[in-house]
Amino acid sequence: MLSCFLCLFVACAVGCGKQQAPLTIGVLPITDNLPFWIAEEKGYLNEEGVEVNFVTFPSAMERDSAFTAGQIDVGVGDLLAVAQMRQGGTEVKAIAVCQGVKPEEGRFAVLSAPGSGITEVEHLKNVPVACSLKTINEFVLDRLLVGAGFKPDEIRKVVIAKIPVRLEALLNGSIKAAVLPDPFAALAEANGAHLIVDDTTENISQTVVIARDDTVTGNLEALKRLMKAYDRAVADIQADPEAWGSLLKEKARVPDPVLPGGKHGLKVTFSRAVIPAREDVKTVVDWLKDKSILKENLDYGDLVEERVIGG
Repeated sequence: MLSCFLCLFVACAVGCGKQQAPLTIGVLPITDNLPFWIAEEKGYLNEEGVEVNFVTFPSAMERDSAFTAGQIDVGVGDLLAVAQMRQGGTEVKAIAVCQGVKPEEGRFAVLSAPGSGITEVEHLKNVPVACSLKTINEFVLDRLLVGAGFKPDEIRKVVIAKIPVRLEALLNGSIKAAVLPDPFAALAEANGAHLIVDDTTENISQTVVIARDDTVTGNLEALKRLMKAYDRAVADIQADPEAWGSLLKEKARVPDPVLPGGKHGLKVTFSRAVIPAREDVKTVVDWLKDKSILKENLDYGDLVEERVIGG
């Protein structure tokens, strides 16, 4: 009788510690996903006891549609996407900051075209700057230029939604200025574009790890294990930031001229996962409301899940 009881106790203990279901992570070919790729390559996911399936999407729109359809559990995006998905009825929240714990992480920059004659931020007043509207690109542009003393009516925008097309238009001179994230900003600089202003001194742009509410409810332990593996990968990046060129080239399609370590190489910087700060969330929500993008009164608790990192 005692042996049967012990067997049942052991079986329950093992079963309770096991992950309930694999996590499906939607990834884009962007540098923000580097810790997840390292965690997979170095076996940290297995060592932490979390089973993960990666699904690659070519665009943020398709990733967000997959969230809405319940096809993925986790992804990397930004707080603007979280708020807009939430408003549309897709129950997701940010569980951690990915890049943007420190200002130098995940750079966005405003650059001018080669030969444009634009070399100072003041030169951008009333000059159309290419970006995508209602996205983090426009958010960063507004924050940078208002921070430089621009009045809202002095900030002009031209819509070029696709980043590679925007980069090409900047380099061929068909537009005078553009907002670009790295590695596209670094590639533009390598090809003669002028860096006018970026967000490496003020923490404006952030990406976050996003999870569905039902995943948090039904698979919280797996999410905690995932972020432990993530933090182990971040420690590897911090120990040797230039060691991940091949992975960035393969997974994030970073071109050779801007791989870490070169003259125009990316600065690969990540911090351990933290919960989004309340003031950062409020800034995003206020901007979305000011643009009439957000119709609902969403607060911090509507957009951030604290149990994965803080629980």
